[in-house]
Amino acid sequence: MQEYQKREITIRGTVLPAGWDRQGHVTSIGIGTEEDEDYIIFLDKIGEKLFKLVDRKVEATGTVKNVYGDFVLTVNNYKLLADDDTV
Repeated sequence: MQEYQKREITIRGTVLPAGWDRQGHVTSIGIGTEEDEDYIIFLDKIGEKLFKLVDRKVEATGTVKNVYGDFVLTVNNYKLLADDDTV
């Protein structure tokens, strides 16, 4: 797996499904920002908690790395935003 330099970031966006199995169950998630950037969420202990927040707005802080052209975010912490907050 080719990895590039990691960096700490904070993003605001909507938690979205990013992958499904053959039965249609969500298997991976990401965060889509208003700037049209998509971040795949690394599914560790904190990342798994975000599955419950699909279609909700969050602010997430963590380490991002570029893996084969995809931004992968390992979330260190997050907070749920009010639905009327600007993403």
